[in-house]
Amino acid sequence: MTLVSEIIQDAYRQSNIQALGVAVTAAQSAEALRYLNRLVRSVFGNEVGENLEPLPIGRTGIDRPSGYPYYDQTPAGDWFVPKNRRLMLNLSAPLTVYLHPRPDDGSRFAVIDASNNLATYNLIIDGNGRNIETTPTVTLNTNGTAREWFYREDQANWVKTSSLITTDVFPFPEEFDDYFVTMLAIRLNPAYGVALDNQNQFLMNRALRQLRARYSQSIETSSETALIRMPRSARDRDAYRSWDSDSDATTRFNTGYPW
Repeated sequence: MTLVSEIIQDAYRQSNIQALGVAVTAAQSAEALRYLNRLVRSVFGNEVGENLEPLPIGRTGIDRPSGYPYYDQTPAGDWFVPKNRRLMLNLSAPLTVYLHPRPDDGSRFAVIDASNNLATYNLIIDGNGRNIETTPTVTLNTNGTAREWFYREDQANWVKTSSLITTDVFPFPEEFDDYFVTMLAIRLNPAYGVALDNQNQFLMNRALRQLRARYSQSIETSSETALIRMPRSARDRDAYRSWDSDSDATTRFNTGYPW
């Protein structure tokens, strides 16, 4: 496991800004941490995984339209959080949500306390057979919380990706350290009047290809009704049109419904 502080130290060493064995200063570390957080956040939805789709949970503060969303807290009792969703929390009572039981390597998940009331109505996130931040559950109880995770299959763990600090374990596997070290070095170099050579550029390009290959995801979409089954009559055609939303069991499961 690589610490965030090690990524920062290696980035300064990459361009020989810091000599071998010389630690970065507190000011250098703080500057690099700002840049590193930006870099980590920028890869999601681009090099790594899919963009997050918003999903409303709760009705507090939602005045129009009446009864939106159609469910109060969650869509169903046996419901779980679909892949790559950001929960927009407007809670009116404490709640436990369960993450996807079969996440892809690189699947993402996020929450934001839109109603600013998590201290009153706590949210428990259950890993549902996986860990989240190395434990089976995480409790969020701070007003205004906004946090993101992504799933590491090699650890069976949802790791935090937002607001990293130097003592955190870096969220990506060690084999991708070269990419983030080199990218951070490129971001720091102009302030010190240095530049990376072609050897480092080759290493970064190689690491980027590997990163994209590891976390690419294929998103299934429903087929047209006519391609699922050629209708024998107008009556059959109408029947399949009515049930088209339920015809793809995999898509239905990945949207959080067990049936």
